[in-house]
Amino acid sequence: MPRYSTAFGMDVHLRSTTVCALDAETGEAVTRRFRGNPWGEVAEWMSGFPGPSLAAYESGYLGFAPQRELSGLGVDCVVAAVSRVPRSAADFSSKNDRNDAARMAKAILSHDISPVWVPSPEIEGLRDLAGAHDAATARLAAAKQRLLAFLARRGYAYGGTTPAGNPRRYWTYDFLRWLDKVRPADDGGIRALAALRSEVEAAAETRDDLLAEYRAAVAAGPLSAEVEALQSIKGCGFALAAAFASEVGDFSRFRSGRQVTSYFGLAPKQRSSADSVRLGGISGAGNALVRRLAVEGSWSYVQASHQPKLMPKGSGVPLEVRMHGRKGSERLLRRREEMLARGMPQAKANAATAAELVRWLWALGAMCREGAE
Repeated sequence: MPRYSTAFGMDVHLRSTTVCALDAETGEAVTRRFRGNPWGEVAEWMSGFPGPSLAAYESGYLGFAPQRELSGLGVDCVVAAVSRVPRSAADFSSKNDRNDAARMAKAILSHDISPVWVPSPEIEGLRDLAGAHDAATARLAAAKQRLLAFLARRGYAYGGTTPAGNPRRYWTYDFLRWLDKVRPADDGGIRALAALRSEVEAAAETRDDLLAEYRAAVAAGPLSAEVEALQSIKGCGFALAAAFASEVGDFSRFRSGRQVTSYFGLAPKQRSSADSVRLGGISGAGNALVRRLAVEGSWSYVQASHQPKLMPKGSGVPLEVRMHGRKGSERLLRRREEMLARGMPQAKANAATAAELVRWLWALGAMCREGAE
């Protein structure tokens, strides 16, 4: 990181921004609060200080909007990873906007900030769609659960077995036809059942419409080739592939698979000292959606076969990438079998499988990007 003459520490909020200008030579600090976030006025105020300069604020709920606004006005601005900004006991005992801005300015001059990668508006839009699709899926699952709970309270049980002897599953055609025949004895129950069915149908329609928009946005976006390539490995469907690719964005910004595992919170916690090395559960840092989808996808290896995953007809994934995906599927399946053979619990083996799965996803995406270039 180059040497700066002025550091602008920022504490940004939705309706106000506090900026601390810290002079590297004299240590003099000038703080100003801007109401309404007039970014043009902020940039003009910053131009009155000696350069070169750097502005930074902690990553948070405002996302990348302030960075894009200031960068468009010619201000060198970065978004600092909130988990990497050093804090002292005094920062917790006396916390306010002015002190937070000053702390960020000091961190800039001492090179104690880690800038996060800023995605393009198109990739950020895919991230938003990933979150919206996950929320719609959760709403549908909750609506279905409420309907099943109502049936259980009223004593209606959808039982029996299939011709193969397996229990009949919910939300199939046969289940819906059975549901048509359910008639609660009271008027309130009839109305409640109708409302719950309408809720399920509306949630399903909303989720399906959103998924169609999601797929169209991915196909027209800058990561369409990567999303298709990631699905060549078992355990990775469209939801995981799109969420992973949009969160990574630029596959070249990671140097190793270990960084990817740590970035998505699938690396173990560590508390070590001297000769004592203690590893705990996964850290849980980073994007929770991608981590959950990776863990869910890893459970597919419980019943997966050693047969290669078949790609849809007309797939544009290069043969080299498809073969690497098959290699990854076989390795993950073999590794999981080895872990279970050693007596490792299912949940722990699945977390380890998810940690390696995201490494393979990154490798496939990087191969696809290199081939495109």
